[in-house]
Amino acid sequence: MVLLLQKELRNSRPDTARIRILVELGKYQLYKAGEAKADLDSSAQFLAAAARLSDSLGQQVWQHEIKSLTMVLTMERGDSTGGKKIYQQLLAECRRTNDKATEAATLFRMGVWQRVRFGAYTPVLQDYARAMQLYRELHDTLNEIRMQREIAWMHLTEGKNQLAEDMLLNVLERYKSIGYKKLHYTYNLLSVASRVKGDNDKALLYAIATVESMQATQDTLSAANFYGDLAKIYEDVGNHKESIRYYQRSLDTWKQEGLPNFAMFFAASKVVREIIREGRPKEALGLINNLERQVPPITLIQKAIIAQTRAHCYDALQQYDLAEKYFLEALSKFQEAKMDFEGSQQLQQHIGRFYLSRGDFQRAGTFLRRALSYYPQKNAVTSLMDIHYMLYKVDSAQRDFKSALDHLRINKELSDSVFNENKSRQISELEVRYQTVQKEKDIQLLNNYTSLQAARLKQADMRQQVTLAGIVVLVIILALLYFLYVLKNRHNRELEVQQKKISSKNASLQQLLGEKEWLLKELHHRVKNNLHTVMSLLESQSAFQRNDDAVQAIRQSRDRVYAMSLIHQKLYQTDNVSSVDVSEYLRELVAHLKDSFDNCSNIRFDVQAERLEIDISQAVPLGLILNEAITNCIKYAFPEGRKDNVILIRMEYAPDGRVKLLVADNGVGLPADFDRKRSESLGMRLMAGLTDDLNGIFTVDSGNGTMITVVFARMEIADMPGASTDLNTMSLSA
Repeated sequence: MVLLLQKELRNSRPDTARIRILVELGKYQLYKAGEAKADLDSSAQFLAAAARLSDSLGQQVWQHEIKSLTMVLTMERGDSTGGKKIYQQLLAECRRTNDKATEAATLFRMGVWQRVRFGAYTPVLQDYARAMQLYRELHDTLNEIRMQREIAWMHLTEGKNQLAEDMLLNVLERYKSIGYKKLHYTYNLLSVASRVKGDNDKALLYAIATVESMQATQDTLSAANFYGDLAKIYEDVGNHKESIRYYQRSLDTWKQEGLPNFAMFFAASKVVREIIREGRPKEALGLINNLERQVPPITLIQKAIIAQTRAHCYDALQQYDLAEKYFLEALSKFQEAKMDFEGSQQLQQHIGRFYLSRGDFQRAGTFLRRALSYYPQKNAVTSLMDIHYMLYKVDSAQRDFKSALDHLRINKELSDSVFNENKSRQISELEVRYQTVQKEKDIQLLNNYTSLQAARLKQADMRQQVTLAGIVVLVIILALLYFLYVLKNRHNRELEVQQKKISSKNASLQQLLGEKEWLLKELHHRVKNNLHTVMSLLESQSAFQRNDDAVQAIRQSRDRVYAMSLIHQKLYQTDNVSSVDVSEYLRELVAHLKDSFDNCSNIRFDVQAERLEIDISQAVPLGLILNEAITNCIKYAFPEGRKDNVILIRMEYAPDGRVKLLVADNGVGLPADFDRKRSESLGMRLMAGLTDDLNGIFTVDSGNGTMITVVFARMEIADMPGASTDLNTMSLSA
């Protein structure tokens, strides 16, 4: 993906397409796993380049999107105060300009940050609800449902498991109603919700549906995570073999990506503990050491899970001092990261078990109670069972029999809720059903292969039977072919005679067409030369005039003649002798008018023109209109001494398919009592009359300057090359 974007960037022009490429490259580096400083610096460079280009082009929506990503970048660099400042400013700007899409995206991005870094729930839920409402107003159903799914995930993180599950089921139903195929992300959250509630049969059902949906859509971006979640559920239901198989599959998938990730090291810890269980602790220690060398950890929690895994290895090797050291080191890194989540809770549970096995009941009880105090409603039921059972042992050893009995009773109740006969039967049936589906697919493939082989054998028998008959038929066909060959030669000779006659006529026609094109070009060339002669005569005449009004009139006539001569010049310089490229013509006409007036040094010309071919019958009146409109702006819009003067000339397709010409300035505007219909100005009358020749609509508006608009239908041109719809912007600075 990155290589493709970089190639597109090298071949791009300074337009909105380049902005999009720079933003995509910035996002890739920003969200790249590991939060490395080099990646964040690279992201900053791409976003800064995108910001400069969007500012120069005045692309407001892109400016907002870049600021939103810059907000995330600032907070990733550790400047949460600066990030929140950008956040507040950007929200105000989006609301002022009614940019609802960027406002919603910004609310979501800040919500993710607050949820992960600060554990905030209420403000994040409020922001997500606001984002969902904005997407609803934009009729962006897909993003609206996505925000509903994020809100459900927030409730699941809060421990409101039933509310989260109800919302996720509604999300699933809405996705299906619009035909959305990538349902695996929703199935995955439903699986997590069911697992936390202790409803392992549903959790397994949703986890299997997650993997099947992922494989059906070939969207394997989160495959490693999905395999890891399925492994956890198999672990909870006691299917140790399948659990380890999917943990290994998750680890292999992560290693293929080669990027450090907590989930990869977590899966590795599970595989390591399985190797330890098989009595190979040295091999287990070698596995985690090699993984650390191949994919070095970056974040604190990644380093914490590696330290925890080493602790299990040294515990199995009976090197208890090293085991204790690495257990406490892992806990320290979790606490330094300030991220209380399931991994931290499980570590407390493992440390408690370690001290319990050493007979240190005081420390064991301390860590186990910490693990139990981690939002019990958010813990998986199987983890709670294990913690209560170990606390039962701790309290019994310390002769606190009442507390010990309470923990044993809770352990029994949780055990009954998870492993009752009905649930075990449902889980077994579910696994059998899943395995049966897989076997049925394999059987179907074998049946298809068998059928294919049978069809091939049958075809071979038929070929043998047909061969003899084919030989007989072949003799007959050869005789027919010889007859047809003789007949074909006779017809070919006749066709060759006709072809020679046709070729001779075609050559004559091509010669006539070439001569016609040459004559048309020569005609346009001579017309241009004659018009230039007229311009020279007008220039000479103006030199002998002493009356300023007469000189101005002659110069205006000269410019009008130039506007027409430029059209004929374009016609004889190109292969197309019947149409003119307006974008090139417009730029040359503006350059000529800049040179013709002395007061253009403080005027900036902003020319925006699509590549547009216009028939000569429309090009001449259009050129005269442009000449009059631009000349009026130069002469009357900007009094002497005025700064920041801009003339905008825009030629584009209107939404209804017609051509729209706009000439506007930011000057003093027209007089308050100006009435175009009563105006005595020759220029205004000329532009209105020429617009009528185009069967167009001519309007004049005056507010912050003067704006002249001409809208007309373009005459179709035969064999005209396809016009590009890219908007080329050129600023002519004095």
